[in-house]
Amino acid sequence: MKNCISYFFSILALTTFFSCSKDDSGNEPTPVPEQTMSIKLAASFTTARFNVVEINPEVLIENNKGLVAKYRWTAKVTNQSGVVEEVVVGDTKTLSFIMPKAATYPLELTVTSGELVKKATTTVVVSETGKTYGATALSLIDYVPSPCFNMNNFSFTSKAEVLEEVKTTLNNGEAVPLGTFGGYIVLGFDHTVINTYNKRDFTVQMQMASGSIKYTPASIFVAYDANKNGIADENEWFEIAGSEHHKSTTIKDYEMTYYKPATDKVATPGTKSWQFDTSYLKWTDNKNGTAHLTKTDKWKRYNYYPAWMSNTYTLKGTKLYLPIKDVSDGEGTTFNVGTFEWGYGGIKDPSIDISWAVDKTGKKVHLPGIDFVKVYVSTFAAIGNSDLLTNSLEFVQDLNL
Repeated sequence: MKNCISYFFSILALTTFFSCSKDDSGNEPTPVPEQTMSIKLAASFTTARFNVVEINPEVLIENNKGLVAKYRWTAKVTNQSGVVEEVVVGDTKTLSFIMPKAATYPLELTVTSGELVKKATTTVVVSETGKTYGATALSLIDYVPSPCFNMNNFSFTSKAEVLEEVKTTLNNGEAVPLGTFGGYIVLGFDHTVINTYNKRDFTVQMQMASGSIKYTPASIFVAYDANKNGIADENEWFEIAGSEHHKSTTIKDYEMTYYKPATDKVATPGTKSWQFDTSYLKWTDNKNGTAHLTKTDKWKRYNYYPAWMSNTYTLKGTKLYLPIKDVSDGEGTTFNVGTFEWGYGGIKDPSIDISWAVDKTGKKVHLPGIDFVKVYVSTFAAIGNSDLLTNSLEFVQDLNL
C-alpha cells in the first residue's frame, strides 16, 4: 500500500512539472508589429527655368520586414493644348526637379512598401530667367578629329584658327568632319537639356549613308554641370550605353596613336589601282596593334593628317565592332556596311535618352539633365577605294524645347 501511495505521488509530481513547463514555454503567438510609415516633405520649393532643385523628403519606415520601398513622383503639367495632365517625373526617393517653363507645379510623392502606401504633396514654383534658349548646341568646347581625307579642308596650322572655322561651320548648319576612330567634337548647350522621364531627350544628327556613300555611326558622352562652374569636369562625363555597349565584341578603354607622315614620303603603291600609298600613315594601339592607313588614288593630293596637330597624338574611347563586307570579289570597290540599333549618332533613329548614361563600370547613373555632349567616332575600318569609314557631325539638338 505504501508503495502504491509513493507511486501515485510520483506520477502527480511529474504531471504537475510538465504542465508547468508547457505553460512557461511561451508558445503563444508573439504579436507581429504592424509596418508603419511617415513622410516629411516641405510645403514648397523654388527654382528657375532649366535649373535643378533637389527635393529630398524624410521617409521613415518601421517593421518593413526587409521590403524595398518604391517611390513615384508625379507633377501636374499643362500640355500644349492647355490641358492639365499628371505626368511621372521620377522614381527615386530624391527628386532632381527641373522644368523648361515658368509655372507653379503641384507634386505628389507616393511611397509603396508591400501593401502599405503613403502619399505626400508639395509645390515647386519655377520662375523666369529673362533668357531666350536655343534648341541646338552651338557652344564649341573642343574639336580633335582623327586623320581622314577631308582634313585637307582644315589646312590651318593653329588650333585657334581651326576652332573659329568650326564655329562658323556649325553656325552655317554645315557638317564638321570627325575622321575615323577617336575623332571627336565637344559642344555645350545654352541650357540644361532635361532628362524627361521615359522619353528621348536630344538627337545627334550625322551624315547618313546614301547609295554607294557609306558612313559610320558615332558614340556619345554626356555631362551635367553639377557644380555650375560652366565647364565639363573630368568626373562629370558619362557614356551613353547604346545597343552595342555591352556586347562581347566591344573594346573598352581603347587607344589609337596616329603618326604624322613625312612631307617627303615616297608612296608605296598597292596591288589595286586605287591603292596609291599603302604605307601612308602609321598608327599603333594599346592592344599591341600597328599598321598603316592607305591613301587612296582618289584623294592622293590630299593631306589626311590634321595640320595643326603635333607629330603624334592619341585618341581614346570605346571601340565598337561594325559589320562590313566586301561584295566586289575582293576588289575593294563595293561594300555592305552595317549599322547599330539605338543609342548612337548616324543611325536611322539618332534620338538619345539621357537615362542610358553609364559610368566607367557600366553602372547606370541618374542625371537630371545634361549641359555638354561629346560625339566621337567609335569604329575603325576602311572600305577600299572609298577610303576610311568616317562621319561628320551636322548638329546636336534638344528634342523637348
